Amino acid sequence: MKKYLAYIRCGFLEGCAYRNTFITGMLANFIQAVVLYYVWKSIFAYQEIVNGYTWEIMKQYVFVAFLCNSVFSMGFEMGIAERIVKGDIILDLLKPLSYRGTLFFRMLGTAGLEFAATFVLVGSVYLAVNGVKFLSGIRTVLFLVSLFLGMGVKFCIQYIFSLLCFYTDNSYGVTKAREILTNFFSGALIPLAMFPGILREIVNYLPFKGIIYTPCCIFIGTLSFGESIVSISLQIAWIIGLGLLGTLLGKKAFGVISMYGG
Repeated sequence: MKKYLAYIRCGFLEGCAYRNTFITGMLANFIQAVVLYYVWKSIFAYQEIVNGYTWEIMKQYVFVAFLCNSVFSMGFEMGIAERIVKGDIILDLLKPLSYRGTLFFRMLGTAGLEFAATFVLVGSVYLAVNGVKFLSGIRTVLFLVSLFLGMGVKFCIQYIFSLLCFYTDNSYGVTKAREILTNFFSGALIPLAMFPGILREIVNYLPFKGIIYTPCCIFIGTLSFGESIVSISLQIAWIIGLGLLGTLLGKKAFGVISMYGG
């Protein structure tokens, strides 16, 4: 375990070294949040309630979704693809450590830096816009638990998509496909409650909502305590299920290297 903890430090230092990339990505997400804020503001100017959401609830959702989307925002698919092309991936697989474990703890270190910076930014803006009247101690604790589990769900999805880089050189397409799916189906752009009936039912059976929509609903109070516990349990179930799927797909993907004499 001590060896894995060293990767957290490596991830943190990597985030500091590539801070320009992090800052650029965070600003892009922040601009998106500001645009969504004013789009929803204009919509609620004509309607008091939209699919059960009031303007007060939507204001909170926009800022919390930005926080969730910014944490662990750096993907690693393109980095893996580059190491595959150069042949350096063999060095990672030969280490007496789990390849997925090293990726997770490295990303955990980066996520710590992202969370600290984003929390200060979002927290300041959130308090300026919404104040403290909507904050709840128990909901905040459940939100933080759900947020961490959401990171786990997102990591599992990213890991599965990264395995596709063993079969294709188009890592950019793989990364963008994953980003589009996660942003749309996780509720980063639109709350899933706004989706039309049949699409909403389909999304409820997908793991993406555990990344952003579940933590957001817990924080803004649209889920009761019991419903929050059930949603958190579903996040844990998805992490286990996706983890097992990643293990099976990983064995096949790593076998491709052996086939080519790597």
